[in-house]
Amino acid sequence: MTAPVKISVLVPVYNVEPYLAQCLESICAQTLRELEVICVDDASTDGSLSILREFAERDPRIRVIQAPSNGGLSRTRNLAMNHAEGEYLMLVDSDDWLETDLLEEMYGRAKALDADKLVCGFRYYYESDPDREDRFLPEDVAAPDKGWIPCNPETIGKIHHGAGGMMIRRSIVEEYGIRFPEGVTCEDLYFHYVSFPRCRRICVVSRAAYVYRKRSGSITSGFASGSSLQSLDYLTVARLVLEEWKQSGILEEYREAFLKMLVMGVRNIRKYAPHAVQKEVTRKVSQMLRRENLYRPGEGSSSLSLREDKLLKTWLAGKSGLDFSYYWKRMRKAAARMLRR
Repeated sequence: MTAPVKISVLVPVYNVEPYLAQCLESICAQTLRELEVICVDDASTDGSLSILREFAERDPRIRVIQAPSNGGLSRTRNLAMNHAEGEYLMLVDSDDWLETDLLEEMYGRAKALDADKLVCGFRYYYESDPDREDRFLPEDVAAPDKGWIPCNPETIGKIHHGAGGMMIRRSIVEEYGIRFPEGVTCEDLYFHYVSFPRCRRICVVSRAAYVYRKRSGSITSGFASGSSLQSLDYLTVARLVLEEWKQSGILEEYREAFLKMLVMGVRNIRKYAPHAVQKEVTRKVSQMLRRENLYRPGEGSSSLSLREDKLLKTWLAGKSGLDFSYYWKRMRKAAARMLRR
């Protein structure tokens, strides 16, 4: 009798021929054996599909699915989720890799603590500087006698929202029809903020056991270029979360959590997007705050920081809030670009 699948590992694949084998080897070597590995090739034009087929011949746990056309990261992940059968879903990007005991530890904790969602720490591997190593260990705010954190408006923003290294109970995703939004970046931010309120408990594995490759040509490298319009998707995703929470009837409960997410998103837009679009961003944020009556100064106790409160008050008044530090950073970046020419 075939053992039940404990974790469905979802691997979206697109033109990652130089990195794919390392990713798949790290998954196939996991000490937890009751896995299925669902790899969706998003119409790659390099040798990625051949590598997938080669691994599938060697390991029957690997299932290869071909997308009919290139649809982007969200559509590829959604297609993988549609084919998953495991108790939990684990998302792994195809140029990253895992330490060999990570899935066993995460699944063991999930079962011991009846957790719906888990996140782990990660370390960066820089292709341009292999000796450099940065680690991110998410803060574990769980009480020592519990080991888990309740999923509520106070904790949603304290948990890392990246999809890589995130594990979630599949039954929750299927019950509420949760999928990644197509056609936008910041899709992992949406998935976190929509799925988190549906969960009861979350666990943090404070080990840097997920290795995140930083390379030129990746989605995030273009996003953080300093002049990318992709960062405007922070505002698009905020609208999508707002509509989802309204339809679910939880917006009032999570209102301040939404405001904190909005501030984080707009600050990233200020950091990454061209100056020419900043005025329009302010107008849209002000309109959103007024139309939905989201920001209510003087209403009493608030979880907003003084900085968040000040920015929201400024945006509500239709002002950008851009100060000297913003323009100074822009000048320094422009000067650096000129010197590199």
